[in-house]
Amino acid sequence: MNIKEINLEEGMPTCDEAMDRLKSELKFAKQSKYKCVILVHGYGSSGKGGVIRIKSRQWLNAQVRNGKIKAVVNGEDFNILNSKARELREKFPELENYLRVTNHGITIVEL
Repeated sequence: MNIKEINLEEGMPTCDEAMDRLKSELKFAKQSKYKCVILVHGYGSSGKGGVIRIKSRQWLNAQVRNGKIKAVVNGEDFNILNSKARELREKFPELENYLRVTNHGITIVEL
């Protein structure tokens, strides 16, 4: 399988703990030859998006800019109207179900 799910919410970590987990899990996923990660960070209880969601997406987008990962698509943008989402769906058919549901609590990462 080419896809790994990483659940940053598990165990109710602090933001720093979640970011450490994100970095180590992505490193492991790359070493294990995964090509795509579904990052579960939740939306946050405030109704505005939680700090783990915000910080992880900021860090992931910086990794794209620095050429460390290929692409990031926010869960709420992962739909058939998004060209990058369609491209990822073509590469990873397992993502089909994610195209059907708007989910602010996930981010799709191509490694």
